[in-house]
Formats: sequence, structure tokens, C-alpha cells
Amino acid sequence: MHDFKFAFRQLLKTPAFTFAAVLTLALAIGVNSAIFALVHRLVLKPTIAKDPASVVGIYTARKGENAGYRQFSYAEFEALRQAPEVFSDVCSLGFSLAGIGVDAETARRSFALFVSDNYFQLFEGSLPLGRAFTAAESKPGADIPVMVISHDYWKRLGRKEAVIGSSLRVNGEAFTVVGVAPHGFSGGHALLAPDAWFPLGVFARIGASQFSDQASTDLANPRVFSLNLIGRLAPGVTRDAAKGLLAVLDQRINALAPPDSGPPRELQVHQISRFNISTEPDSGAEFNVMGSVLLGLAAVVLLIASLNLANMLLARGATRRKEIALRLALGAGRGRVIRQLFVEGLLLAVLGGMGGLALSYWANSLLLGTMSGLFESMSFSIILDFRPDATVLAATFGFCLVATILFSLGPAVNLTRVDLANDLKQTAGEFAAARGGLSSGFFAPRHLLVMAQIALSLALVFCAALFFRGGAIAATLDPGFNTKGALVAEIDYSLIRVKAADALPRFVRLRDRVLEMPGVKGAAVSSLAPYNNNTDTRRLLKAGEAVDAPLKAGEQRGASGVYHAITHGYFLTLGMPLLEGRDFTAAETDQPGPPRVIVIDDKLAKRLFPDGGALGQRVKYSTADPDGKRPEMEIVGIVRNHRHEVLGTESHAHIFVPLAQAPESSAFLHIRLANEDPAAASAFLPSLRRLFRSFDADLPLLRASTLAELVDRNIGNWVVRMGAALFGAFGLVALLIAAVGVYGVHSYAVSRRTREIGIRMSLGAQPGDVFQLIMGQGARQTGFALAIGLLLSLGVGQLVTSLLYRVSPYDTIALTGSIVTLGTAALIACFLPARRATRVNPMTALRAD
Repeated sequence: MHDFKFAFRQLLKTPAFTFAAVLTLALAIGVNSAIFALVHRLVLKPTIAKDPASVVGIYTARKGENAGYRQFSYAEFEALRQAPEVFSDVCSLGFSLAGIGVDAETARRSFALFVSDNYFQLFEGSLPLGRAFTAAESKPGADIPVMVISHDYWKRLGRKEAVIGSSLRVNGEAFTVVGVAPHGFSGGHALLAPDAWFPLGVFARIGASQFSDQASTDLANPRVFSLNLIGRLAPGVTRDAAKGLLAVLDQRINALAPPDSGPPRELQVHQISRFNISTEPDSGAEFNVMGSVLLGLAAVVLLIASLNLANMLLARGATRRKEIALRLALGAGRGRVIRQLFVEGLLLAVLGGMGGLALSYWANSLLLGTMSGLFESMSFSIILDFRPDATVLAATFGFCLVATILFSLGPAVNLTRVDLANDLKQTAGEFAAARGGLSSGFFAPRHLLVMAQIALSLALVFCAALFFRGGAIAATLDPGFNTKGALVAEIDYSLIRVKAADALPRFVRLRDRVLEMPGVKGAAVSSLAPYNNNTDTRRLLKAGEAVDAPLKAGEQRGASGVYHAITHGYFLTLGMPLLEGRDFTAAETDQPGPPRVIVIDDKLAKRLFPDGGALGQRVKYSTADPDGKRPEMEIVGIVRNHRHEVLGTESHAHIFVPLAQAPESSAFLHIRLANEDPAAASAFLPSLRRLFRSFDADLPLLRASTLAELVDRNIGNWVVRMGAALFGAFGLVALLIAAVGVYGVHSYAVSRRTREIGIRMSLGAQPGDVFQLIMGQGARQTGFALAIGLLLSLGVGQLVTSLLYRVSPYDTIALTGSIVTLGTAALIACFLPARRATRVNPMTALRAD
């Protein structure tokens, strides 16, 4: 405690130094604390409270093939539930969208999960309020309208315990709230949670408005594969051991398969995904890589800041050398003095850590705010909580301790290596000039530290430049359709209990009303909108291709594409040119019935028919309809490929069918204006909303915007922009610290060489000679450091390749820009002390003691 009190008094004596040191450490430790809190919450912290290692995802795939994952039927779920030799418990879940609210005005479309009665027990054990579902409520077709709401939704309702037993409106019907999920509960997901859970018994009731075919929601139908399975391994059974026990269960599952269901299947168990609900295993490797890279770069920022602080302490120590020599001469042990100096560094680090922790919480809260706005439009709730917990606090203190060792210990040891006779005689700070040698030359310790800062900073600035390049490329990417003069409105009739088949004529009438508006060039309805953060895929086979034909190793059957159900005029409205054939007719898209026709893009045509001639060919889906049939469709048109999302090195292939063949209750109305001025498109929106109200006062309009705004809100665009901002912050902090370090060292060097400069000028040296001397040394050190940093940058570019968007890790523009930016900043930092050196008065310098 005596050491801390003395250190506090010492720091108060030099407020400018203390402020600069604490600010530098707050930036560096804040970056590390923020990144650790983010990575810990998303990647490291278990998402399952109860024995997370025993919880696994269960998957089914075609035996011996590389593809063919699908969901499970209810019968398959029941069979696996009765396998105590492998699983102590198995739960099932399906998912859909539902309009949930207290009344019609507060209803919003939300992501909803349909789960078995043991779902909450498998994950948590009990609910803080109310109860979980009963076995009777979870039986297919039970149709008992009950629900469990999320803790976040309960908060929005006012945290009232009386919510248990009350009713909420789900797709316009009353559902009784029987439970509230624990705070932060998401069913194993690290980022998102639904607003509500429903028993499997109401899957048909809620799903009926989403599907045109009632059989698609009938869980009792063995051909309806709508469930994902999660299991808890039996006591003593490891994941590897379970894989060896699944062969017997494979036989049970294959025995339940309907006729003509394709090749036999095999079961797999994998770690449950932290980031999605998928029919395929997902290890989240890309998030692990991203977390490792972010932690590594944050550590580099801490190292740069520590090197800068070490330089500051070396300079400050020069003024204390006489004090240290006197203390040692009076009997103080060297270890005692080192401990005192180390405590001073630790106090600085703790003060910086406190500021860094506040900065960390603010930065992550800002990030959370941008994510909440993004995912709210996608019908999810964010469950992230960045309030510092014990792990984050311990990590932040660890960063403080590491920083102290890095920047404090070396200068402390150096400062206690004294020459008592000379140090007691000399005035403070003259030792470096008097001793000469490496300590005051090109490779002086302080110069080596600055060169290390520059080299490391170049690597971080280069990373930032790579991500900025990715953002610039994403902004100029040709989507394959025209966003100018285009509007899009999302409408979900399921929110007012209109079935998909009944929604079709409403969409057609609404489209026709919009086409009558002045200034409208085209209008069409589609089940998907490009860049809208959701995807529906189908796999196509040639008409004569057998579903169960043997495949070679690595070969896949047919070709898949993003599935769109559209009305006549869609391609004209979106500005997608037809390359061959024709568009659908109004009769084909607006009226159910034959003929079965399809349009594909040129990418899918090349995959299915590499020799050409796709037009007029007949194709079918790889998966049968719930009635077991695979109707054939004739390819009547081929359009140019377009992008469906930002991320991905290649655009998806696309499938288009008439909306009447597969009607949906939720769809997008696309509108093309004759005037392509962006201001005209925005000005048209109020008129469009008035038309919607006049068409139907209860029209469930979710949003209406320009197509350009929809593209801008795409999650891929957000990821690219956030990556650029995040790594840009890394680069900016590193650039700032490096520039301050260069300036501080050269400014200190000039102050220590004042007498030398005075002597040189009194002997005839001109100001230009002095400037060249100081600036030349700084330029040589900067050039040497940039050369080392160039090698580091190329290595770092390779490491972050998986995170880059369509940018080479050797991008010459990013590399050149980084070198010029950092080199210019370093030279300016050298220029200012060199210019001050030319103004030294020789007589004043020679008279100075």
C-alpha cells in the first residue's frame, strides 16, 4: 500500500504524462475488453446452462453421399425418443413466422418455434414463471392454443406476473400464455431468440395460413419433414461413442421411410450450432476464425500501446535517474526500486483499464443498437448482454497486468542499471548523451520500440484498408437488377388469418390496382425479394433422372437454386432481361392449374444442361410433394443471373415458378416507376400507402420502401460495413498511437541533444544541416520499420483471407495506401521536432547547465 500511495503522488506531479498514458491505455485496453466481451458471448460462453457438453444436434443424410440433409418427420422423432441406449432425451422443433401481439394494432410478425413437451426441460429444467407444454398439447393435431413467451417479450409487456393465464393474439386468434422463458434463453443460439414458443399440436393451425397445401402442416403425415432434433446423450455416452451406436437407429429410421423415398439414410450427431437452426451440421468455424483474428488484432493494439508507454517511461525515467541513483546510494535494494516502478506502471494500467472498461461497454452497446435495428426487421430478438460479468472483469484486469509487464518492467530494469558516480554528478537526463553508443544511436532501445510500433501499426492499417476495399467493392457490386425507380412492399396476409390460396387473388387485384396508378411502369408479386436476408432453395433434376441413381464420389444429383414464386411482369419490373424464351403469362401466374411451367437463370441452365438447349426441356424437384408426386415442369424461359445477397464469392442460381402453382400468404409487391430519380421513388411512397388503405383498411403491410433502401439494409452489406468500421477503428487507434510515439521519441531526442545542436551551429552548421540530421535519422528509421511492417502485413493478409469480401490478401491498392498513410504520419511526427531543432539559439544552448 505504501508503494501505491507513493506511485499515486508521483503520477499527480506529472499530470500531462499521466493523462497521456491513461488515455493511451484506455484506448488499447478498451479495444481488448470490448473484443473479448464480444467473442466470449458469441463463441466461448456456453449457451446451454445444464451440462452443455452432452447436448447434440441430430441430423439425417443420404447414406454414402455428400449431400441430402433434411429435417425429420414426427414418426422419426418418436422413434429416436425411444432410444435410451444413446439418448437420455430427444426434443423436436419446427419454425415459422406468426403475427403476435396484444391486439391487431400491436401485432408484429415474429419468429416462432414449435416444440415438443420436453424442449424446455432438456435445456433449462424449469421456467421462472408458469409451466412448459404438456404431452397432450404437443401431440400432432391437438390444437390446444397455448404459448410460452420469451423473457424479452415479457419485458415489453411490462414484466407482469399476471401475464400467466392471459391471452395474446396469434394470427388473429387468442392463445393463452402458460409460461415465460428464462432471461437470455434461446434454445442454444448465441445471438437470437424467438418471441414465442408453441406446442407441436398447433403447427397445423398456425402453419395453415403459410402453406397452400394443408398436408404440408400435417405432422402425422410420414412425408412431412418439418422437425429439427436436439438430443441429450445418455449418461456415460460420449459424442464419439454415440456415433458408433447409431447404426441400429439407422435401421429404425429407414423402416419408417415411405415408399419411393429415395436411398437409405444415416443418422449423425454433431455439436449443436450456436448461430442457426439448420438441417445440416454447422460448427460455426467462420465465427471461431473471426473471433481468433479479432482477439489477435486487439492484442497487437495492446502491444503497440505498451511499446509507446515503454518509450514514455524511458523518457520520463531519464529525468529521474539522479533520484534513483540517490535512493540506491542510500541503501535501497535494486529489487525494491523495480517493485516501486512496477507498481507505478500497474496503477497507470488499472486507471486505463477502468476507462477502457467503460469504453468497451459503450462500444458494444453501440454495436448492439445497430444489430437490434437490423434483426428487428427479420423477426428476431437479440439476446446479447454486454454488461461486464466476472469473466470480462477478470480478463480486463489480465489485460492491465499484461500491459504493465510489457511497458513497465523493461524501463524499470533499465533505469536501475546506474553508474552511481556519474549519475549523482550529472544533471538529470544527461546520461544518454554522455554515454553515447547504441543507447543514443539508430538502434537505441527507444528507437527500436518506435520502429516496432510502426511495423505493427502498418499491419493493422493494412487490415483496415482491406476491409474498406471490401466495403467499396460491395457498394459498387452489380446486383443484376435495376434498383433505380423501384419500390418494394412486404405484405403478410397470415397476420389476419388469410390462407395462402385465398391470398393469391388479393395479391393479383392489388397488383392490378397499382398498375393503374399514374407513373407506374410495371408491378409484380413474388414470394422472395433479393437482398431481403431470407432464402428458399429447391433442387431440380432432369425429367428422366432417377432419384436414387448411384453417384460418383463428390458428385451431386441435379442442381439447386433460390426458389421464387412470381406473377407475370416480374422480370420487367425488376429489370432482369430474358435471354431466351418467354415470361409467364398472366393466366399461368394468376389462376391455379396447368400447364406446369418454369423459368430458370443462365447459371442454373448451364449446370443442368452444360451442352446447351435448356429451353423446352422438362425438369422436376428432387423432393416429392407431401402426396409423394414429383410433377414435371417445362422450361419456357431463361433469364440473366442476378445476386440474391451480398456475401459469397458467386451469385446463387435461381428458379422461378408461377405464383398460382405455389401461392403464399406472405409476399412482396414490386413496383417500377417510369421516373428513375431516387427522389421521385421516395415521393411516391405516401401515394402508395394511401392506395393500400383504400384497397383494404386491414391490409397487413409490414413495410414499404425503395428497393435501394432494401438492398442497403441487407445483412451482408451490414457485415461488410461493420467489418470495415471495426478494423478501421483498429487501424485508426494504431495509427494514432504510432504517430504519438514517433513524435514523443524524436521530440525527446531533440531536447536531449540541445547542447550538441548548439555546438554544431556555433561551429558553422546551418539550420538546414540540423534539419537534415534529425529528419534523416527519422526517415531512415521509418523506412526500416515500414519494410518490416510490409512483411508482417502480407502475413496478416493471409490470415484474414477468410474474412475478406472479394479482396486479395495482397491487394496493391490497400497496401500502397497503408504504407503512404502511415509513412506520411510518421514523417510528419519526425518533421515537427526536426523543425524545432533548427530554431535552437546556440548561445542559450551553450550557457544551459
